[in-house]
Amino acid sequence: MLPHDRPVSSRTGTCLKALFALGAVYAGLAVACQAAATHLPDVHFPVPGGRQMMHMAADIALWHGIALCALTLGSRQLHPLRLVIGCIGLATGTALFSIPVTLHGFGILFPARLAPSGGTLIILSWFCVASAALFRSRRSRP
Repeated sequence: MLPHDRPVSSRTGTCLKALFALGAVYAGLAVACQAAATHLPDVHFPVPGGRQMMHMAADIALWHGIALCALTLGSRQLHPLRLVIGCIGLATGTALFSIPVTLHGFGILFPARLAPSGGTLIILSWFCVASAALFRSRRSRP
């Protein structure tokens, strides 16, 4: 067994399964949002560029939903704690970005202030996920 091919703990495994499911939910909701943004009449988008905002939010949710599914499947080759932290950050950041941007597209302006925090969290989480591939846990070292 290679050092990175170690089994994950049951608690970590449960968390990763939940993150996989959340990623799949994000992807499904993103497709629904893309369809709504494509087919709803203009009257539903009172903010200039609202339709484009909804498409952008759905794109972020779709790609990060797919990424969550893929990352959790690769958990045996990555540092488990760094992967879980990174994936939780991706899931949270995606929600903090996509939901406010979508609502802003519909003219609900207040939560749009959360989008930059979500975007920043997504960026930092990707760095955390990258570190999961570069570092091993102490338990796995010879």
